[in-house]
Amino acid sequence: MIARIVVHGGAGFWRKDLARALAGVRAAATAGAEILRSGESALDAVETAVMTMEDNPLFNAGKGSSLTTAGTVEMDAAIMDGSDLSAGAVTLLRNVKNPIRLARIVMEKTDHVLLAGEKAEELATAFSLPFANPVTAYRRRLLLKLKKDGLDPRAGWIKKNPKLLTEHAGLFGEDTVGAVAVDKRCNFAAAASTGGPTMKLPGRIGDTPQIGSGLYSDNIAGAATVTGLGEIAIRLALSKTVCTLMENGLAAQAAAIQAVEAASKRLNGEAGVIAIDRNGRVAAVHNTPCMPWAFSNTQMNKAKAHRYGRIIAPVRREA
Repeated sequence: MIARIVVHGGAGFWRKDLARALAGVRAAATAGAEILRSGESALDAVETAVMTMEDNPLFNAGKGSSLTTAGTVEMDAAIMDGSDLSAGAVTLLRNVKNPIRLARIVMEKTDHVLLAGEKAEELATAFSLPFANPVTAYRRRLLLKLKKDGLDPRAGWIKKNPKLLTEHAGLFGEDTVGAVAVDKRCNFAAAASTGGPTMKLPGRIGDTPQIGSGLYSDNIAGAATVTGLGEIAIRLALSKTVCTLMENGLAAQAAAIQAVEAASKRLNGEAGVIAIDRNGRVAAVHNTPCMPWAFSNTQMNKAKAHRYGRIIAPVRREA
């Protein structure tokens, strides 16, 4: 099989900074493809791709993560190896520079899958991972604007405030980043990282660090990762659903369509999926206005970036 990688920068609106987002996902796919071209694993490729986006303050992961109602950062990340179903995840991180690196350490150096908060950061210190302040001036301005405009976080975040979403859609254009890949040995991997939704309550844990919700990888099926509102992905176990459909014979595109349609029709929630099936077919599907994503393989001269995937069943917004 020709090794390949797919990355996304988040399903959302992206009315501002779309050109920069496309450049960012293209750079991430290029970095991952270089890893695959050198003969390294799909796991190395997705980690590298996600790190590239964590280091880009445009994306809501690592540097530039969204802020909670308290004005703090709480980052999540996860990674999974389809060859043996090993996985690692971290949540509630405050200042680890690259959460995806710590997720891989959890997978490879501990007997656990998920570590949280201060104890997870102690593990980062033990392995000499770099720390950095992820709060940017842009994220501070965004939080202040939301508070000024009267969003009450006790009301249930933006999904229950369509007026705010309509009037200030540009504020919510960034989301989880993720990557899926298959290497020349036909091993699959998936990785994802996020700062979570703007103005989430402190302590909130989304889909990204929950294996089967935010991401899943299994060599008998392929790999998938999800973007959108995390609570939707959790309730539908969305990434595992995509992989189960692919295991049962559906192509990546058909499996991703079914999953996103379920998010729209059953829960009226935002979702986006990227996936690669065991035959190497790729998918990028979403029910949001935009989802910057990019694809590359070891035979391409450069990665191709797209502002849209397959757009289906848009979420209904009530006045």
